[in-house]
Amino acid sequence: MYSWIRPFLLCIVCYSAYPIHSSATYYFNTELEIAYKEILELKTSDATQRLTKEQLRDPSNGVTVYLLSLSKTTELIATEDFAAYKTAKAFESAYVKLLNANNQPASPYHKFCLAEVRMQWAFTKIRFNELAEAAINAKQALSLLNDNLAAAPSFTPTKKSLGLLNIVMGSIPSSYSWIASSLGFKGNIQLGVQMIQAVIDSKSIYLQEASLIKIIAEQYILNKDSNMESIKQLQAKYPNNILYTYLYASILSKYAQSEKALKVIESISDEDIHTYLPAFDYLHGELLLQHGQYVSCRIYLNRFLTNFKGKNLVKDTYFKLFLSYWLVNEDETAMTYWKAIPNVGQASFESDKYAQKIAVNNELPNKQLTKIRLCTDGGLYTKGFEIYNLTNLSDFTTKKDKLEYYYRAGRLYQKSGKELESIHYYEKVISLSDVKNTYYFGPNSALQLGYIYVKMKNTERAKYYFNLAIAYKNHEYENSIEQKAKAALNDLK
Repeated sequence: MYSWIRPFLLCIVCYSAYPIHSSATYYFNTELEIAYKEILELKTSDATQRLTKEQLRDPSNGVTVYLLSLSKTTELIATEDFAAYKTAKAFESAYVKLLNANNQPASPYHKFCLAEVRMQWAFTKIRFNELAEAAINAKQALSLLNDNLAAAPSFTPTKKSLGLLNIVMGSIPSSYSWIASSLGFKGNIQLGVQMIQAVIDSKSIYLQEASLIKIIAEQYILNKDSNMESIKQLQAKYPNNILYTYLYASILSKYAQSEKALKVIESISDEDIHTYLPAFDYLHGELLLQHGQYVSCRIYLNRFLTNFKGKNLVKDTYFKLFLSYWLVNEDETAMTYWKAIPNVGQASFESDKYAQKIAVNNELPNKQLTKIRLCTDGGLYTKGFEIYNLTNLSDFTTKKDKLEYYYRAGRLYQKSGKELESIHYYEKVISLSDVKNTYYFGPNSALQLGYIYVKMKNTERAKYYFNLAIAYKNHEYENSIEQKAKAALNDLK
Protein backbone atom coordinates (compact mmCIF):
# COMPACT_ATOMS: atom_id res chain seq x y z
CA MET A 1 0.00 0.00 0.00
CA TYR A 2 2.68 2.52 0.90
CA SER A 3 5.40 1.58 -1.56
CA TRP A 4 4.62 4.73 -3.55
CA ILE A 5 5.35 7.06 -0.70
CA ARG A 6 8.35 5.37 0.97
CA PRO A 7 6.60 4.20 4.12
CA PHE A 8 9.55 4.27 6.50
CA LEU A 9 9.65 8.05 6.04
CA LEU A 10 6.13 8.24 7.46
CA CYS A 11 6.86 6.19 10.58
CA ILE A 12 7.73 9.22 12.71
CA VAL A 13 6.96 10.31 16.24
CA CYS A 14 4.23 12.55 17.54
CA TYR A 15 3.50 13.61 21.07
CA SER A 16 1.86 16.32 23.14
CA ALA A 17 2.63 19.98 22.75
CA TYR A 18 1.12 20.55 26.15
CA PRO A 19 2.97 19.30 29.24
CA ILE A 20 1.14 17.04 31.66
CA HIS A 21 2.01 16.93 35.34
CA SER A 22 4.12 13.94 36.30
CA SER A 23 1.40 12.47 38.48
CA ALA A 24 -0.72 11.80 35.41
CA THR A 25 -0.48 8.63 33.36
CA TYR A 26 0.82 10.49 30.29
CA TYR A 27 3.68 12.95 30.63
CA PHE A 28 7.03 13.91 29.13
CA ASN A 29 10.28 14.63 30.92
CA THR A 30 13.78 15.44 29.71
CA GLU A 31 14.79 11.82 29.18
CA LEU A 32 11.71 11.07 27.09
CA GLU A 33 12.26 14.17 24.98
CA ILE A 34 15.84 13.05 24.33
CA ALA A 35 14.59 9.59 23.37
CA TYR A 36 12.10 11.16 20.96
CA LYS A 37 14.91 13.11 19.26
CA GLU A 38 17.05 9.96 19.08
CA ILE A 39 14.28 8.11 17.29
CA LEU A 40 13.97 10.95 14.76
CA GLU A 41 17.72 10.60 14.18
CA LEU A 42 17.31 6.81 13.76
CA LYS A 43 19.31 6.20 16.93
CA THR A 44 16.80 3.55 17.88
CA SER A 45 19.16 1.45 20.03
CA ASP A 46 20.09 4.45 22.17
CA ALA A 47 16.44 5.47 22.41
CA THR A 48 15.29 2.00 23.46
CA GLN A 49 17.91 1.81 26.22
CA ARG A 50 16.87 5.20 27.54
CA LEU A 51 13.17 4.31 27.37
CA THR A 52 13.71 0.99 29.15
CA LYS A 53 15.28 2.83 32.08
CA GLU A 54 12.37 5.27 32.15
CA GLN A 55 9.88 2.43 32.16
CA LEU A 56 11.59 0.90 35.18
CA ARG A 57 11.56 4.28 36.91
CA ASP A 58 7.84 4.87 36.27
CA PRO A 59 5.92 1.88 34.81
CA SER A 60 2.66 3.91 34.78
CA ASN A 61 3.71 6.47 32.16
CA GLY A 62 1.97 5.68 28.87
CA VAL A 63 4.22 8.03 26.88
CA THR A 64 7.16 5.70 27.54
CA VAL A 65 5.18 2.78 26.14
CA TYR A 66 4.19 4.77 23.08
CA LEU A 67 7.82 5.74 22.40
CA LEU A 68 9.04 2.17 22.88
CA SER A 69 6.58 1.10 20.19
CA LEU A 70 7.71 3.93 17.95
CA SER A 71 11.38 3.02 18.35
CA LYS A 72 10.75 -0.64 17.52
CA THR A 73 8.55 0.02 14.47
CA THR A 74 10.91 2.69 13.14
CA GLU A 75 13.80 0.25 13.27
CA LEU A 76 11.78 -2.51 11.60
CA ILE A 77 10.60 -0.26 8.81
CA ALA A 78 14.06 1.18 8.21
CA THR A 79 15.84 -2.19 8.09
CA GLU A 80 13.06 -4.49 6.80
CA ASP A 81 14.54 -7.29 8.89
CA PHE A 82 11.89 -9.96 8.33
CA ALA A 83 13.17 -12.31 11.05
CA ALA A 84 13.19 -9.48 13.59
CA TYR A 85 9.68 -8.50 12.51
CA LYS A 86 8.31 -11.99 13.11
CA THR A 87 9.74 -11.93 16.61
CA ALA A 88 8.60 -8.39 17.39
CA LYS A 89 5.00 -8.71 16.17
CA ALA A 90 3.90 -9.84 19.61
CA PHE A 91 5.08 -6.53 21.05
CA GLU A 92 2.11 -4.67 19.62
CA SER A 93 -0.48 -6.36 21.84
CA ALA A 94 1.84 -5.92 24.83
CA TYR A 95 2.09 -2.17 24.20
CA VAL A 96 -1.69 -1.90 23.86
CA LYS A 97 -2.26 -3.80 27.10
CA LEU A 98 0.16 -1.53 28.95
CA LEU A 99 -1.62 1.57 27.63
CA ASN A 100 -5.02 0.21 28.56
CA ALA A 101 -3.74 -0.59 32.04
CA ASN A 102 -2.91 3.11 32.35
CA ASN A 103 -6.36 4.12 31.22
CA GLN A 104 -7.18 7.74 31.97
CA PRO A 105 -10.53 8.33 30.23
CA ALA A 106 -10.49 12.09 30.83
CA SER A 107 -7.25 12.52 28.87
CA PRO A 108 -7.34 12.64 25.05
CA TYR A 109 -3.76 11.38 25.17
CA HIS A 110 -4.98 7.91 26.05
CA LYS A 111 -6.86 7.27 22.82
CA PHE A 112 -4.29 9.24 20.89
CA CYS A 113 -1.41 7.04 22.07
CA LEU A 114 -3.46 3.91 21.43
CA ALA A 115 -4.25 5.14 17.91
CA GLU A 116 -0.61 5.96 17.24
CA VAL A 117 0.56 2.50 18.31
CA ARG A 118 -2.02 0.97 15.97
CA MET A 119 -0.87 3.23 13.13
CA GLN A 120 2.80 2.46 13.75
CA TRP A 121 2.14 -1.24 13.42
CA ALA A 122 -0.13 -0.69 10.42
CA PHE A 123 2.77 0.98 8.59
CA THR A 124 5.09 -1.82 9.70
CA LYS A 125 2.73 -4.55 8.48
CA ILE A 126 2.39 -2.76 5.15
CA ARG A 127 6.17 -2.75 4.84
CA PHE A 128 6.16 -6.51 5.35
CA ASN A 129 3.26 -7.00 2.92
CA GLU A 130 0.64 -8.02 5.51
CA LEU A 131 -2.03 -5.74 4.13
CA ALA A 132 -5.13 -7.34 5.66
CA GLU A 133 -3.73 -7.03 9.19
CA ALA A 134 -2.59 -3.49 8.42
CA ALA A 135 -6.13 -2.56 7.37
CA ILE A 136 -7.46 -3.82 10.70
CA ASN A 137 -4.91 -1.69 12.54
CA ALA A 138 -5.78 1.37 10.48
CA LYS A 139 -9.48 0.91 11.19
CA GLN A 140 -8.80 0.72 14.93
CA ALA A 141 -6.67 3.86 14.77
CA LEU A 142 -9.28 5.74 12.74
CA SER A 143 -12.03 4.92 15.24
CA LEU A 144 -9.93 6.14 18.17
CA LEU A 145 -8.95 9.34 16.37
CA ASN A 146 -12.53 10.14 15.34
CA ASP A 147 -13.65 9.68 18.95
CA ASN A 148 -10.89 12.04 20.06
CA LEU A 149 -11.82 14.64 17.45
CA ALA A 150 -15.44 14.61 18.59
CA ALA A 151 -14.54 14.84 22.28
CA ALA A 152 -11.69 17.36 21.96
CA PRO A 153 -11.82 19.13 18.56
CA SER A 154 -8.96 21.49 19.41
CA PHE A 155 -6.58 18.71 20.40
CA THR A 156 -3.62 19.18 18.02
CA PRO A 157 -2.24 15.59 17.93
CA THR A 158 -5.52 14.25 16.55
CA LYS A 159 -5.33 16.63 13.59
CA LYS A 160 -1.82 15.48 12.82
CA SER A 161 -2.81 11.83 12.68
CA LEU A 162 -6.15 12.30 10.90
CA GLY A 163 -4.46 14.62 8.44
CA LEU A 164 -1.99 11.90 7.55
CA LEU A 165 -4.75 9.31 7.13
CA ASN A 166 -6.78 11.66 4.93
CA ILE A 167 -3.81 12.29 2.63
CA VAL A 168 -2.93 8.62 2.31
CA MET A 169 -6.46 7.26 1.92
CA GLY A 170 -7.51 10.13 -0.34
CA SER A 171 -4.87 9.16 -2.88
CA ILE A 172 -5.07 5.39 -2.57
CA PRO A 173 -4.95 3.53 -5.93
CA SER A 174 -7.96 1.49 -7.04
CA SER A 175 -6.06 -1.79 -6.56
CA TYR A 176 -6.18 -1.07 -2.82
CA SER A 177 -9.75 0.22 -2.75
CA TRP A 178 -10.74 -2.76 -0.60
CA ILE A 179 -8.74 -1.19 2.23
CA ALA A 180 -10.66 2.06 2.00
CA SER A 181 -13.89 0.08 1.83
CA SER A 182 -13.00 -1.92 4.94
CA LEU A 183 -12.28 1.31 6.79
CA GLY A 184 -15.44 3.02 5.59
CA PHE A 185 -13.17 5.98 4.98
CA LYS A 186 -12.23 7.38 1.56
CA GLY A 187 -10.03 10.17 2.79
CA ASN A 188 -9.75 13.74 1.56
CA ILE A 189 -6.38 15.05 0.42
CA GLN A 190 -7.28 18.73 0.72
CA LEU A 191 -8.67 18.25 4.22
CA GLY A 192 -5.60 16.26 5.19
CA VAL A 193 -3.23 18.96 3.97
CA GLN A 194 -5.28 21.59 5.82
CA MET A 195 -5.01 19.59 9.05
CA ILE A 196 -1.25 19.18 8.66
CA GLN A 197 -0.87 22.88 7.88
CA ALA A 198 -2.88 23.74 11.00
CA VAL A 199 -0.43 21.72 13.06
CA ILE A 200 2.50 23.54 11.43
CA ASP A 201 0.86 26.91 12.05
CA SER A 202 0.33 26.04 15.71
CA LYS A 203 4.13 26.21 16.20
CA SER A 204 3.79 23.32 18.62
CA ILE A 205 6.26 20.54 19.22
CA TYR A 206 4.62 18.78 16.27
CA LEU A 207 6.09 21.32 13.85
CA GLN A 208 9.02 19.12 12.82
CA GLU A 209 6.91 16.02 12.24
CA ALA A 210 4.09 17.84 10.47
CA SER A 211 6.62 19.56 8.20
CA LEU A 212 8.07 16.18 7.27
CA ILE A 213 4.64 14.73 6.47
CA LYS A 214 3.82 17.74 4.33
CA ILE A 215 7.10 17.45 2.42
CA ILE A 216 6.53 13.77 1.67
CA ALA A 217 2.94 14.42 0.56
CA GLU A 218 3.94 17.31 -1.70
CA GLN A 219 6.86 15.53 -3.28
CA TYR A 220 5.54 12.01 -3.73
CA ILE A 221 1.79 12.53 -4.05
CA LEU A 222 0.92 16.12 -4.99
CA ASN A 223 3.90 16.89 -7.27
CA LYS A 224 4.49 20.29 -5.64
CA ASP A 225 7.42 22.36 -4.37
CA SER A 226 9.76 21.62 -7.27
CA ASN A 227 12.24 24.10 -5.78
CA MET A 228 12.51 21.82 -2.73
CA GLU A 229 12.48 24.78 -0.34
CA SER A 230 10.81 22.88 2.50
CA ILE A 231 13.21 19.94 2.55
CA LYS A 232 16.21 22.26 2.12
CA GLN A 233 15.16 24.19 5.21
CA LEU A 234 14.47 21.06 7.25
CA GLN A 235 17.77 19.41 6.32
CA ALA A 236 19.72 22.64 6.93
CA LYS A 237 18.15 22.97 10.38
CA TYR A 238 18.97 19.35 11.29
CA PRO A 239 22.12 18.55 9.25
CA ASN A 240 23.04 15.51 11.36
CA ASN A 241 19.67 13.82 10.95
CA ILE A 242 20.32 11.02 8.45
CA LEU A 243 16.61 10.49 7.81
CA TYR A 244 16.25 14.07 6.59
CA THR A 245 19.54 13.80 4.70
CA TYR A 246 18.34 10.67 2.91
CA LEU A 247 15.02 12.31 2.08
CA TYR A 248 16.80 15.38 0.69
CA ALA A 249 19.04 13.23 -1.51
CA SER A 250 16.05 11.19 -2.66
CA ILE A 251 14.10 14.31 -3.64
CA LEU A 252 17.14 15.74 -5.43
CA SER A 253 17.28 12.48 -7.39
CA LYS A 254 13.56 12.77 -8.15
CA TYR A 255 14.28 16.11 -9.84
CA ALA A 256 17.23 14.66 -11.78
CA GLN A 257 19.81 16.52 -9.70
CA SER A 258 21.96 13.46 -9.22
CA GLU A 259 25.24 15.33 -8.87
CA LYS A 260 23.92 17.27 -5.87
CA ALA A 261 22.28 14.12 -4.51
CA LEU A 262 25.61 12.29 -4.64
CA LYS A 263 27.28 15.07 -2.66
CA VAL A 264 24.55 14.89 -0.03
CA ILE A 265 24.82 11.10 0.24
CA GLU A 266 28.60 11.21 0.41
CA SER A 267 28.47 13.83 3.19
CA ILE A 268 27.23 11.13 5.57
CA SER A 269 29.99 9.26 7.35
CA ASP A 270 29.66 5.77 8.80
CA GLU A 271 29.79 7.33 12.28
CA ASP A 272 26.58 9.24 11.51
CA ILE A 273 24.62 6.08 10.75
CA HIS A 274 23.40 4.69 14.06
CA THR A 275 20.81 2.40 12.47
CA TYR A 276 21.94 0.86 9.18
CA LEU A 277 19.65 2.22 6.49
CA PRO A 278 19.85 -0.03 3.41
CA ALA A 279 18.18 2.64 1.33
CA PHE A 280 21.39 4.72 1.52
CA ASP A 281 23.42 2.07 -0.32
CA TYR A 282 20.64 1.47 -2.82
CA LEU A 283 20.29 5.18 -3.65
CA HIS A 284 24.07 5.66 -3.75
CA GLY A 285 24.42 2.81 -6.24
CA GLU A 286 21.54 4.11 -8.35
CA LEU A 287 23.05 7.60 -8.59
CA LEU A 288 26.44 6.22 -9.61
CA LEU A 289 24.77 4.06 -12.26
CA GLN A 290 23.15 7.16 -13.75
CA HIS A 291 26.60 8.75 -14.02
CA GLY A 292 28.03 5.73 -15.81
CA GLN A 293 30.27 4.84 -12.86
CA TYR A 294 29.47 1.18 -13.29
CA VAL A 295 32.27 -0.35 -11.21
CA SER A 296 31.62 1.99 -8.28
CA CYS A 297 27.86 1.49 -8.39
CA ARG A 298 28.32 -2.26 -7.98
CA ILE A 299 30.05 -1.72 -4.63
CA TYR A 300 26.97 -0.10 -3.10
CA LEU A 301 24.38 -2.26 -4.84
CA ASN A 302 26.17 -5.44 -3.75
CA ARG A 303 26.53 -4.05 -0.21
CA PHE A 304 22.79 -3.43 -0.21
CA LEU A 305 22.14 -7.06 -1.19
CA THR A 306 24.64 -8.37 1.38
CA ASN A 307 23.30 -6.41 4.35
CA PHE A 308 19.64 -6.01 3.50
CA LYS A 309 17.38 -8.51 5.25
CA GLY A 310 14.14 -7.63 3.48
CA LYS A 311 12.56 -8.54 0.15
CA ASN A 312 11.71 -5.20 -1.47
CA LEU A 313 13.95 -3.60 -4.12
CA VAL A 314 15.94 -6.85 -4.47
CA LYS A 315 14.70 -7.60 -7.99
CA ASP A 316 15.35 -4.01 -9.01
CA THR A 317 18.86 -4.12 -7.53
CA TYR A 318 19.63 -7.25 -9.55
CA PHE A 319 18.32 -5.40 -12.62
CA LYS A 320 20.61 -2.45 -11.90
CA LEU A 321 23.59 -4.78 -11.46
CA PHE A 322 22.63 -6.39 -14.76
CA LEU A 323 22.69 -2.96 -16.41
CA SER A 324 26.11 -2.15 -14.94
CA TYR A 325 27.54 -5.03 -17.01
CA TRP A 326 25.09 -4.97 -19.94
CA LEU A 327 25.86 -1.36 -20.82
CA VAL A 328 29.61 -2.04 -21.12
CA ASN A 329 29.01 -5.17 -23.22
CA GLU A 330 29.97 -7.64 -20.51
CA ASP A 331 26.95 -9.63 -21.56
CA GLU A 332 27.89 -12.99 -20.07
CA THR A 333 28.19 -11.60 -16.54
CA ALA A 334 25.14 -9.40 -17.09
CA MET A 335 22.98 -12.42 -17.95
CA THR A 336 23.72 -14.10 -14.60
CA TYR A 337 21.93 -11.21 -12.87
CA TRP A 338 19.19 -11.10 -15.52
CA LYS A 339 18.33 -14.78 -15.09
CA ALA A 340 18.27 -14.44 -11.30
CA ILE A 341 15.64 -11.65 -11.21
CA PRO A 342 12.53 -13.92 -11.21
CA ASN A 343 13.91 -15.98 -8.31
CA VAL A 344 14.86 -13.27 -5.79
CA GLY A 345 12.95 -10.86 -3.55
CA GLN A 346 9.29 -10.07 -4.14
CA ALA A 347 7.34 -7.97 -6.63
CA SER A 348 5.48 -5.57 -4.31
CA PHE A 349 7.32 -2.33 -5.13
CA GLU A 350 6.68 -1.06 -8.62
CA SER A 351 10.33 -1.00 -9.65
CA ASP A 352 10.47 -4.68 -8.68
CA LYS A 353 7.35 -5.37 -10.73
CA TYR A 354 8.98 -3.79 -13.76
CA ALA A 355 12.17 -5.83 -13.35
CA GLN A 356 10.10 -8.99 -12.86
CA LYS A 357 7.94 -8.39 -15.94
CA ILE A 358 10.72 -7.76 -18.43
CA ALA A 359 12.90 -10.56 -17.02
CA VAL A 360 10.10 -13.16 -17.13
CA ASN A 361 9.23 -12.08 -20.68
CA ASN A 362 12.95 -11.97 -21.55
CA GLU A 363 12.59 -8.44 -22.93
CA LEU A 364 16.21 -7.39 -22.82
CA PRO A 365 16.46 -3.59 -22.70
CA ASN A 366 17.92 -1.69 -25.63
CA LYS A 367 21.32 -0.39 -24.58
CA GLN A 368 21.05 3.02 -26.24
CA LEU A 369 17.56 3.71 -24.88
CA THR A 370 18.69 2.63 -21.42
CA LYS A 371 21.61 5.05 -21.53
CA ILE A 372 19.21 7.85 -22.53
CA ARG A 373 16.99 6.91 -19.60
CA LEU A 374 19.85 6.98 -17.10
CA CYS A 375 21.10 10.32 -18.42
CA THR A 376 17.60 11.79 -18.19
CA ASP A 377 17.03 10.45 -14.68
CA GLY A 378 20.39 11.82 -13.57
CA GLY A 379 20.03 15.25 -15.18
CA LEU A 380 22.85 14.63 -17.69
CA TYR A 381 20.83 16.15 -20.50
CA THR A 382 23.64 17.12 -22.88
CA LYS A 383 24.95 13.57 -22.89
CA GLY A 384 21.39 12.26 -23.21
CA PHE A 385 20.74 14.33 -26.33
CA GLU A 386 24.07 13.22 -27.81
CA ILE A 387 23.00 9.58 -27.52
CA TYR A 388 19.45 10.32 -28.68
CA ASN A 389 20.67 12.15 -31.80
CA LEU A 390 22.58 9.03 -32.80
CA THR A 391 19.42 6.87 -32.71
CA ASN A 392 16.57 6.53 -35.19
CA LEU A 393 13.17 4.84 -35.04
CA SER A 394 14.37 2.44 -37.76
CA ASP A 395 16.95 1.08 -35.28
CA PHE A 396 14.18 -0.67 -33.32
CA THR A 397 12.11 -3.69 -34.28
CA THR A 398 9.86 -4.41 -31.26
CA LYS A 399 6.77 -2.44 -30.27
CA LYS A 400 8.20 -1.95 -26.78
CA ASP A 401 11.40 -0.37 -28.11
CA LYS A 402 9.51 1.88 -30.49
CA LEU A 403 7.24 3.06 -27.71
CA GLU A 404 10.23 3.63 -25.47
CA TYR A 405 12.03 5.58 -28.22
CA TYR A 406 9.27 8.20 -28.30
CA TYR A 407 8.82 8.09 -24.53
CA ARG A 408 12.51 8.67 -23.80
CA ALA A 409 12.48 11.62 -26.18
CA GLY A 410 9.49 13.08 -24.36
CA ARG A 411 11.09 12.67 -20.95
CA LEU A 412 14.40 14.10 -22.14
CA TYR A 413 12.78 17.20 -23.64
CA GLN A 414 10.44 17.75 -20.68
CA LYS A 415 13.01 17.33 -17.92
CA SER A 416 15.55 19.50 -19.73
CA GLY A 417 13.01 22.36 -19.73
CA LYS A 418 11.70 21.97 -23.29
CA GLU A 419 8.17 21.02 -22.33
CA LEU A 420 6.43 22.21 -25.51
CA GLU A 421 8.70 19.98 -27.61
CA SER A 422 7.88 16.99 -25.38
CA ILE A 423 4.14 17.14 -26.12
CA HIS A 424 4.52 15.69 -29.61
CA TYR A 425 6.45 12.67 -28.35
CA TYR A 426 4.09 11.96 -25.48
CA GLU A 427 1.12 12.11 -27.83
CA LYS A 428 2.88 9.68 -30.15
CA VAL A 429 3.40 7.24 -27.28
CA ILE A 430 -0.28 7.45 -26.34
CA SER A 431 -1.42 6.88 -29.94
CA LEU A 432 0.61 3.64 -30.05
CA SER A 433 -0.33 2.36 -26.59
CA ASP A 434 -3.00 -0.08 -25.51
CA VAL A 435 -5.11 1.27 -22.63
CA LYS A 436 -5.99 -2.17 -21.27
CA ASN A 437 -2.57 -3.83 -21.27
CA THR A 438 0.56 -1.83 -21.83
CA TYR A 439 3.91 -0.71 -20.57
CA TYR A 440 4.05 2.30 -18.30
CA PHE A 441 5.16 4.53 -21.19
CA GLY A 442 1.58 5.38 -22.21
CA PRO A 443 0.08 6.12 -18.78
CA ASN A 444 3.07 8.15 -17.63
CA SER A 445 2.99 10.11 -20.89
CA ALA A 446 -0.64 10.97 -20.10
CA LEU A 447 0.28 11.95 -16.53
CA GLN A 448 3.10 14.21 -17.71
CA LEU A 449 0.86 15.84 -20.33
CA GLY A 450 -1.60 16.54 -17.52
CA TYR A 451 1.12 18.31 -15.55
CA ILE A 452 2.20 20.28 -18.61
CA TYR A 453 -1.34 21.50 -19.32
CA VAL A 454 -1.78 22.47 -15.67
CA LYS A 455 1.21 24.79 -16.11
CA MET A 456 -0.36 26.12 -19.30
CA LYS A 457 -3.59 26.75 -17.31
CA ASN A 458 -5.53 24.54 -19.72
CA THR A 459 -7.63 22.81 -17.08
CA GLU A 460 -9.84 20.79 -19.43
CA ARG A 461 -6.89 19.25 -21.29
CA ALA A 462 -5.16 18.57 -17.99
CA LYS A 463 -8.22 16.75 -16.64
CA TYR A 464 -8.50 14.75 -19.85
CA TYR A 465 -4.95 13.46 -19.58
CA PHE A 466 -5.10 12.77 -15.83
CA ASN A 467 -8.24 10.70 -16.38
CA LEU A 468 -6.54 8.95 -19.29
CA ALA A 469 -3.58 8.09 -17.06
CA ILE A 470 -6.02 6.45 -14.61
CA ALA A 471 -7.73 4.53 -17.43
CA TYR A 472 -4.58 2.57 -18.29
CA LYS A 473 -4.49 -0.81 -16.54
CA ASN A 474 -2.13 -3.74 -16.02
CA HIS A 475 1.16 -1.89 -16.20
CA GLU A 476 4.13 -1.84 -13.85
CA TYR A 477 3.68 1.58 -12.26
CA GLU A 478 -0.12 1.53 -12.12
CA ASN A 479 -0.41 2.35 -8.41
CA SER A 480 1.86 5.39 -8.33
CA ILE A 481 0.65 6.86 -11.64
CA GLU A 482 -3.00 6.46 -10.69
CA GLN A 483 -2.38 7.88 -7.22
CA LYS A 484 -0.60 10.94 -8.64
CA ALA A 485 -3.29 11.49 -11.28
CA LYS A 486 -6.06 11.31 -8.66
CA ALA A 487 -4.20 13.76 -6.44
CA ALA A 488 -3.77 16.14 -9.39
CA LEU A 489 -7.47 15.93 -10.27
CA ASN A 490 -8.39 16.58 -6.66
CA ASP A 491 -6.10 19.61 -6.66
CA LEU A 492 -7.77 20.99 -9.79
CA LYS A 493 -11.10 21.03 -7.97
